[in-house]
Amino acid sequence: MKTILIYTYPPSARYNEFFRSLVHEGRRRNWNCVFVEPHPDSDETTRMARLFALLKPAAFVSGFIKGAPIAILDGIPSVWIDCDWAPHGAPFLRHDNAAFGVAAAKALLGSGTDFAAIGLHRHDWSSARIGAFARTIRAAGGHCRLIRLAARVDNQFDALEPLREALKKLPRPVSVFAVTDQLAQVTMMAAASLGWKCPGDIRLVGVDDDEVICMGAPVALSSVRPDWAYGGRLAAEVLEMQMRGEKPKRTYVYGAAGVTRRASTREPYHRPKDARVERALAFIAAEYASPIAVPDVVAVMDCSRRLAELRFREETGLGIQETLEKARIDRALVLLRRRDADIAAIPSMCGFRTAGALRAAFRRHTGMSMTEWRANNLFV
Repeated sequence: MKTILIYTYPPSARYNEFFRSLVHEGRRRNWNCVFVEPHPDSDETTRMARLFALLKPAAFVSGFIKGAPIAILDGIPSVWIDCDWAPHGAPFLRHDNAAFGVAAAKALLGSGTDFAAIGLHRHDWSSARIGAFARTIRAAGGHCRLIRLAARVDNQFDALEPLREALKKLPRPVSVFAVTDQLAQVTMMAAASLGWKCPGDIRLVGVDDDEVICMGAPVALSSVRPDWAYGGRLAAEVLEMQMRGEKPKRTYVYGAAGVTRRASTREPYHRPKDARVERALAFIAAEYASPIAVPDVVAVMDCSRRLAELRFREETGLGIQETLEKARIDRALVLLRRRDADIAAIPSMCGFRTAGALRAAFRRHTGMSMTEWRANNLFV
């Protein structure tokens, strides 16, 4: 069994999936992944040299840190993940930051013509994200303002006041992309301090899909989800390539797996004018997981099917069957993200009479099979 030494800070919530993927790939290759944290009060070169002599690792991974011990790496396969420096010729693995901006833009388009992107001064990764976002918005005919903050985002109170002043200059409603979840959370705080409602006055998307931040925000935050699983697989493949004696490329990238949509980008709820449609929507929300059909919804509305369909479409823009199917697919998407989900039980849990009916509806709504979708969207 080969030892892979991974030198990084303790994985945060947003990087857990990356390292889980790397460890999984390592297990398939009969690797033993050993994590070592930087120690700020020690001579790291000497400390790491002792660890190398003791563990005799076959490869080295440096993850998400400022600098790293370099004198001990000669001839050892390595990959440097989102670091600010690497030895000459060693491969980098980093985010495709432009892809994050494009994904955020696509999630917000269709919600008006006024947009803003909030980033940080003197950070190339931030510039790439907001630049790609702005280009995508403008190509679609929208107006996009770029806001770059000098304040350190890890000090929320330093960023709060500049964000308040920047938001005052924006029209309402406005759709906003922030380059990290933390920055999006501070933006939400600044908007709330101005009396703005989310998502009524401001719609927000961040990056990292950090559930601690996203679900801890006053309004659950939508976020671009990096393709952590692919990043971990890619890191393992680059290490394995070097172990075989092959020369790797200098740079590898992994992009966005999608956008996790939460309350910060939902359209505000408008109570139907027709009480029959309101009853129908409440009935669907409560009973979609049971095998109800359009006639059951029509019965709740207490009118003819033709009139029910007409009023329902006038109020919602969708037919009764479309709304019922969408509620079921939304539930299926939640279940499919869970690693321990019982796939065979999902149709009945979502109100589909057969697995075939679910498969057909799923492809209509997502354009892919459940297996294809799930491969890129597992959470836990």
